[in-house]
Amino acid sequence: MLRLFSILLLLGGIAAAVFGGAAVMKSFKEPAAMDMETAGAPLTMDEMAEAPMPEVVQAAPEPELAMEAAPEASMEAAPEAMEEAPMATAPAPEARSMAKSRSLSPSEFSDDETASVASVQDAFDTAENVAEDAFADVGDAADAIAEAAGVAAPPPPSKSHAEAFMESLQTVPVAHETPKTAEYKRAFDVTLALDATGDDTAVDALPNRGGNIVTGEAKVSERVEARVSGANFEIVEMSPGIQKLSPLTENVWRWSVMPLSAGDHDLVFEIYAIDQDSVVPLRTFRDTVTVQVSGLNRAIAFADQANPLFVLLGGLGSAIAGLLGAVKFFGRR
Repeated sequence: MLRLFSILLLLGGIAAAVFGGAAVMKSFKEPAAMDMETAGAPLTMDEMAEAPMPEVVQAAPEPELAMEAAPEASMEAAPEAMEEAPMATAPAPEARSMAKSRSLSPSEFSDDETASVASVQDAFDTAENVAEDAFADVGDAADAIAEAAGVAAPPPPSKSHAEAFMESLQTVPVAHETPKTAEYKRAFDVTLALDATGDDTAVDALPNRGGNIVTGEAKVSERVEARVSGANFEIVEMSPGIQKLSPLTENVWRWSVMPLSAGDHDLVFEIYAIDQDSVVPLRTFRDTVTVQVSGLNRAIAFADQANPLFVLLGGLGSAIAGLLGAVKFFGRR
């Protein structure tokens, strides 16, 4: 009897658990159906912004109590609860819309910040362009004022006078003639010629007396000076020492040279460019002239080079000796 009563009590508990589980499931189905109906209609941006956050469903603990009261009934109702659980725990469309709106807000903020930075950069570019235009206007105004006042702009830096002078030099052919040999105390002529007419030689202007002819080139200015020097010669100019280059004929310099001693001696030809008050050496030629001395010229050279006192004493001695010899010669007769 007690066993039968226990079985009836167990069956009654199971029935009560099944009835309670059915009631709980029915209460879960009604909110889920409402959520499905509202999910079908799309919400605007204003509704999404004004929609409140969904409240947390607090009906979840009831199945736990039911499962504690009737574990066997909960095991039977578990499959049905698992099927309905996703619908009950799914977030409401309002919550998703709010989350979406919140997720969109950072990107909107970054776009605004980028736009503000771009506007600031545009403002700086505009200010820079305005400043450049202002400086350009100031420069133009200064130039106009200087032009109106008659103030000329400073000339560009020019070359130095020495550089300009060296660039103005022109290259011309040069030739000179000296005798191969010369006699003591007998003068000879020396000739130097420049040709600025465009010819390739200046030999045509030389006397060509069979002496030493030397040719070459030299850079000369518009005014040229030629000189001849030698330590053992007496030199006299026969033409102007400074001459202006002639485009029509050759420029010729002549000197009369007399040897002052026997032997081989050098004659030096020097060409100078005249730059205002200064003289610039341009070219130097050196020739050797051999001075020959004959018997009579040797005696003359000895007399010229000897000490006059010794020559006088020697002459007196020679005269006395000659006089004594003549007296002795005529006295014997």
